[in-house]
Amino acid sequence: MRSPQVTITKDDPGKVSRTNLIKCWIIPSTIQQIGVERMADLQKENYDRRILEFLQKKQTATNTAIAKEFALEEKQVNEILNTLRNEGLVQFQQELRLTRGELIMAKITGKGTTALTAMKVEPAKSSQNIYYNFDRIFKAFQFAGEAHKDEFRKGTAVPYLVHPMDVMSILMKNGASEDLAIAGLLHDILEDTPRTREDIRRSFGDSVTSLVEGASESETLTNGVSNDEKKKTWKQRKSEKIEKARTSGRDLRLLICADKLANIRDLLEDLHASGESVWTKFNAPKDQESWYYHEIASAMVSADDSDISKTRAYEELKSCIRQVFDPRTV
Repeated sequence: MRSPQVTITKDDPGKVSRTNLIKCWIIPSTIQQIGVERMADLQKENYDRRILEFLQKKQTATNTAIAKEFALEEKQVNEILNTLRNEGLVQFQQELRLTRGELIMAKITGKGTTALTAMKVEPAKSSQNIYYNFDRIFKAFQFAGEAHKDEFRKGTAVPYLVHPMDVMSILMKNGASEDLAIAGLLHDILEDTPRTREDIRRSFGDSVTSLVEGASESETLTNGVSNDEKKKTWKQRKSEKIEKARTSGRDLRLLICADKLANIRDLLEDLHASGESVWTKFNAPKDQESWYYHEIASAMVSADDSDISKTRAYEELKSCIRQVFDPRTV
């Protein structure tokens, strides 16, 4: 691993120029402490459940389709399917030895359906029971890092990758699934980079792609568009995002919430450091930004299962909105 190479200019110590920025990926110390065997067990449990869920939804599926859905090697999928068959949780309707490999048509059994129900009940008790395949998450770090490598946070020398990392952190602290956490890392890919939805789908599957699409503004209004043009479509883009938040499911709402929370946290820091001058960086004046944050926060509240108003992320978002736009109420 190579550390980022950063030089400070003599004329202005506050300016940072990047010569080779973020070529290494940070592995949290908590991950390093987990034994290799235990990590393998957790990953297996996670994929057992997810593959059984996929088979229950599709009724039957080939090993090739499963590998594509979860961005796994077919060899890994075959090992998992054979283990599940030995346990009586799936059955093979077809098993062919081909020149290029093995074709398996798998179907969940009654025992598998019962086991899946038991698996679903247990994780709901505590967010501590959510397990992540960190190999897949590191792959998403690399994907996002490469896509955003030449970008910086608006008006700063901070690498843009910091923002999607913040979003993923918020999501994982609020009990997000693995796919949702990865979508947090990739949520700005379609808006801000040349990467396509097919690139995401090929590497991370349909679920992640759908979440990233849902969190993205219209690519025709954002990708490769100048800031001056973005200012002209600001109200349209934000109105569409508010409507998405109002009509989406819980996962997409939580992703939108995490994105807004990460942004407003940074805004609070900038306000404390620089005062009201920070508003000159934005494509809309303060009163319009206030409208947007208040409206999108209200849009995430509902009387059904998609409501996220009881999450820590939403509560913090509301608190930050008050601090930025309604300081007299704090």
